[in-house]
Amino acid sequence: MSEADLKLRIIRLIDSQEGEVLRELYDMILGRLYQDKHVEEPVSAIEVGYKEMSEDQEREDEAFEWIEGTLDSKEL
Repeated sequence: MSEADLKLRIIRLIDSQEGEVLRELYDMILGRLYQDKHVEEPVSAIEVGYKEMSEDQEREDEAFEWIEGTLDSKEL
């Protein structure tokens, strides 16, 4: 069975579920896919980018210095 066939079968199985079973499937899938990340919801590329930027201490320090400089600017 091809990956495309598997995906289609999975989608059809999920689509046939309701209520608590659907919620349990959702939780199980997230748990399996994101177990190492401890993420409840998938994150977008922009969220990943902002997270990486915020974890870059040198870049954060430079941004803070820039902000401090503009706050003291007489041109504003």
